[in-house]
Amino acid sequence: MDEKETKEKSQSKEAKAEADLDKEIAAGEWMRLVRYKVYRQRSRQGRILAVYQALSNRLDQLVKAFYELARQQQTLAAAEKLMKEINYLRKVRDNLLMCLTWNEADVAPQLPEEVEEIIG
Repeated sequence: MDEKETKEKSQSKEAKAEADLDKEIAAGEWMRLVRYKVYRQRSRQGRILAVYQALSNRLDQLVKAFYELARQQQTLAAAEKLMKEINYLRKVRDNLLMCLTWNEADVAPQLPEEVEEIIG
């Protein structure tokens, strides 16, 4: 194998890894992003953006599920549990946005420990 073939294989693997990461983001699997080397190699800002995007996708899924529960007039307990998760994820997403725009003159945004571990 010559150098050109090796470089092409490496680029192909990187493109596949990036595509796999994009699939996880699209699926809203924000807690699983840390499994990907491509994600871990990003800057902190890049990791925050990826988690923000995945959280937004997850929130869209949960809101649709909540509306479906409401439409079907399912149990209040299930809807209440879903609403708590939606509210929690909205707060996390808002805090991530503050992290992106934070400067040292401001008070640093507080993130839940599990989120801080994911974004590093």
